[in-house]
Amino acid sequence: MKHLFYKESQITLISDTHGGHRRLDIPFSDILIHCGDACNGGNLEELADFFSWFTELPVRHKIFIPGNHDLIFDLEPELAHNLVPDNINVLENSGWLIEDIQFYSLAARPWLHQFPELPKHPIDFLLTHGPPYSILDMGTGCKLLYEFVEKVKPTYHIFGHIHERAEQEVLKDGVFFLNVGTQKYAE
Repeated sequence: MKHLFYKESQITLISDTHGGHRRLDIPFSDILIHCGDACNGGNLEELADFFSWFTELPVRHKIFIPGNHDLIFDLEPELAHNLVPDNINVLENSGWLIEDIQFYSLAARPWLHQFPELPKHPIDFLLTHGPPYSILDMGTGCKLLYEFVEKVKPTYHIFGHIHERAEQEVLKDGVFFLNVGTQKYAE
């Protein structure tokens, strides 16, 4: 779990809770972001329980990025999106401006299959589930994602997926890379 203060907003960042979300103590925040793997098996019951918990947290803005264990988003996307409460924004290959902060998400679960279209605006927070190649990735990161980050230069790139690098950060070429995995708290 990581807490940031950015442009006068308190932001809490988590990922990889794998069904252990109810064991987390989430502080008040203006914005809460979960970068995927809320589930273990990705079934409807797990996802519904996660969204029930997530929607009740005392946070004004909530963003969820599906991970590779949140399988229902790949297998039955319409059904998965119908489970999402109105106060949660699921971002995939899109952006959202909140409190003068530009968030953008790519569906890197954990890899991209083609180079994405470049956004038309600067990005404060790039949100993905998987890491870019060579950044806190244990040798398994996405090369296309690395190229995308190199081109758009977000202020922050937030991700999870690699449990062994949870809560680690790197500053490279002016971009703060943060693995916000919280699995060790959720076990």
